[in-house]
Order: sequence, then structure tokens, then C-alpha cells
Amino acid sequence: MEKRRLGESDIHASVIGFGAWAAGRVGWGHVDEREQELAILEAYENGVNFFDTAPVYGFGESERVLGRALKPVRDRVCIATKFGLVWDDKGIRNDVSRANILREIDESLKRLGTDYIDLYQVHWPDPEGRTPLAETIGTLAELVKAGKIRCIGVSNFSVSQLEEAKAIAPVVSLQSRYNLLQREVEGAELAYAAASGIGFIPYSPLAQGLLTGKFTKDSVIPEDDVRKWLNNPLFVPGAFEQALAKVEKLKAVAAKYGKTPGQTALNWLAAKPGVTTIIAGAKTREQVRENIGGAGWKLDEADIAALDEAFAIGR
Repeated sequence: MEKRRLGESDIHASVIGFGAWAAGRVGWGHVDEREQELAILEAYENGVNFFDTAPVYGFGESERVLGRALKPVRDRVCIATKFGLVWDDKGIRNDVSRANILREIDESLKRLGTDYIDLYQVHWPDPEGRTPLAETIGTLAELVKAGKIRCIGVSNFSVSQLEEAKAIAPVVSLQSRYNLLQREVEGAELAYAAASGIGFIPYSPLAQGLLTGKFTKDSVIPEDDVRKWLNNPLFVPGAFEQALAKVEKLKAVAAKYGKTPGQTALNWLAAKPGVTTIIAGAKTREQVRENIGGAGWKLDEADIAALDEAFAIGR
């Protein structure tokens, strides 16, 4: 598995990473805990060394499952988690304050069964600006000095927020949504990260399954599915049918290489300048093997350009 340096850190991450949201067993249909652990180990055994989670995924469950599965190989993998989305009986809210960071870091370390986290990421910036970014990033810098985290990362930040954060402490990565169907980061963040030496980590690389080709016009999304309760705009009537039409073009390119649509979508991402490691989720060993097939080969430049055109925003 190809490894790429994450920003200016000493972390070299596999180009295909493992996204452990489904390990939280909320919103992703049936997830067998034992199979999920085997999937994590399958990824590791096939060269994946970057594993991404967050406390809010299953309200701590994802971190517990991931930490337990990776315990035998802890010193050979990079564990990335996040903070800032907290929950109580009133729901989920944003809190990136110093006090909350100091609480969350110890809880995440305990759930993950480790004494350090390789990449600790701000899950979402404060939407209301209640906590100054200097307080958030400054606290993370203290955690680096204390040895509780190795590196600072951010997620869902704008260029201006990235610039402000970088001025306070070294930020090695930006994790944002990026896939063939959702390419908003191409407007600014992706190029900025590449030019600034910040590793770019795409999440939702398969558009929550749309780019795998498994959906049809007759597919029904359950009410308790994450795609439904997070109001994914790709799954609303009209946009859904348009996306399916574009996926047919992806299938045609994939067939030329003897690959699946999902593998081709991942390979397209891996070819983009600045992309370091791609957060590909999996519930089973079979899905892990499918995702890994997105690496180890290259799309021709002509086919990359063809996909760029076919999936251009607004087409």
C-alpha cells in the first residue's frame, strides 16, 4: 500500500485509510461487532495504517471498538480521532472550548486504550464563534507538548480558518468532504492545502455509497439511516436521479480497467494533488478488500479528465 507523508508531520499514511463511523453502530444498518473488528484487522493486514474515528460516532462506541481491535498493533498504526461534538439528553452540540478539549482528550484516550493519539482533529469549527480559535488551537498545542497527541488536524475548516489556525500552532491536515459528486473544496481548500504543505484527507469519498453503483432509482433509504437523518442532499428526489445518471458514466470508465465504480472513484481522488489518505468506511472484510482495490493502479490522465467533466458541478 502506498504511503504518503501527512503534511509536514512524521506520519506516513496509507493512501487508503479506514473510516470507523459505522463501528459506532448507529445509522448504518446492521453492523456485527465481531465482523467490524475483523474488518479493521483485514485493513491493517493489507497495508492500511491510518484509522479515523470520532467520539460522536455511536457516542463512544466507535472509539472503543477501534481501540480494542488495534491494541495488538498500536505502535504500527496511526489513530486519528476528533473532538468538539458533544452529546447529552438535549442532543448534539458544538463545544471546542479549552475545558471541553481537556475533558474529551482523556475520555478518548481511555476508550481507545492508548496513552497518545496520533492525529487529534477539530471535528467542526464553532459555528457561532463562541470560542476563539486561539483558545482551541492553543489548547491543542499544549496537548502536543504534554505528549497526549502527536499532531493537530482540523476538519471542515475554510481557508481563512486554516490560516488563522496555522498562525497559532502547526496544523498538519485538513479533513473535508470530497468525492466525484461533491467537489466544493476544489474551489479553494484543496488547492490551499496542497500549496501550504497541509495534508488533505477526503471523507465521504464514495458519497455515502452512491459512487459504488449499488443504488438504483427504486432504492429506498430507511428513516433511521444516516443518509436520511443528516439530510444528505444527494439523496433527495431529483438530485438522486441526477447522481445515478452520472454514476453510469463512472461505470463505463471503471469497466475499461476491470475495476468497480467505487474503486475507480477512490483512484480518481488519490490522483488529486494534495490528497494524502482517503477515509473509506467499511463494515465488513469484503468492503475493506473492495476499498483497497482503489489503490495500486492509476487512471489515465484522459480518463481523469473525462470524469472531471462528467461530474462537473452544475452538469
